[in-house]
Parts: sequence; C-alpha cells; structure tokens
Amino acid sequence: MSILGAAMQLAPVAPGQPLDQPGKGWRHNREEHLANLSPDERQKFQDAHQKAMQDPAVQAAHEKMRQARKEFHDAMQAAMLKADPSIQPMLDKMSKHEKPED
Repeated sequence: MSILGAAMQLAPVAPGQPLDQPGKGWRHNREEHLANLSPDERQKFQDAHQKAMQDPAVQAAHEKMRQARKEFHDAMQAAMLKADPSIQPMLDKMSKHEKPED
C-alpha cells in the first residue's frame, strides 16, 4: 500500500499529465483521480494513506520533499530576478498571499 500511495503522489509527473496547466496535478484533482473507486474503496485508500503518513520513513521523505520544494522555489525566484529584476514587486505581492499575516 505504501508503494501505491507513493505512486499516487508522483502522478503529476506521469506521461500525459499537463504540467504547465495550473490545477492539473494530483493535489488539485484528487477527487477526479479517486472517482473510479467505490466509496468503500475510497475510504480504504484514505485510511491506508493516513496510516502510511504516520510511518517515520514516510515522514522523513515528506520533509525532504518539502525542503526540496522550498529550495527549488528559492532558486527559481533568484533566477527569475536575475533574468528580470523589475519583477521584484510582483514577487513581493505573491509572497504576501502565500504567508499568513502575523
């Protein structure tokens, strides 16, 4: 089941998935991906996913993924600013939206 869960998390990188269209990855279309399952199967899948997320190895891998995503975001932002420094105000506006106000 862990392998199935991991495969489902990688679904956006599978061939045929439009990566350049916002909202087209697994996270944004979870219900669409689960639509072929019966309600019992869906619940069983969700229970297995929840249990797998409690596994220390899965938690460690998830944290690595989150860190890699942050590193990618930071590198991309730096490269974009290098390519066009005038976009800094746009990035500032976007980061305000991403981070909750204190």
